Amino acid sequence: MTNISKPNQPNNTDFIEGDTVVFIDPSKPDHLMTIYQVQKNGVLLDGNNSFALNHLIRHATVFEVLAKKRHTTTIDDLFDALGFGDDEFIENRISPKCKSISNDVQIHLSKALAAQKEVS
Repeated sequence: MTNISKPNQPNNTDFIEGDTVVFIDPSKPDHLMTIYQVQKNGVLLDGNNSFALNHLIRHATVFEVLAKKRHTTTIDDLFDALGFGDDEFIENRISPKCKSISNDVQIHLSKALAAQKEVS
């Protein structure tokens, strides 16, 4: 049995009995499954307890085998990995020079700009 991840194939026909796999879709269960029997378009998993179509599963990576579950990367994980920290102090700080313009003023200014374009 090998748990080393394999490159993506156009169709996952390279499954064999004993392979450790996970569902691709993050909404599906994230536990590891072992292929019990290979069929034409799918596989029986975990001692014939469940069935999955070939295109819905992939081989588990070494990291996933060690963690004993599928690894899903979230946006928060990526931000942490790239060194983006908490920016709440920036989000909640509004410059005192920031002015709000009422809707009437915005309409007046856009009409004035349009009139200026017609004249020039």
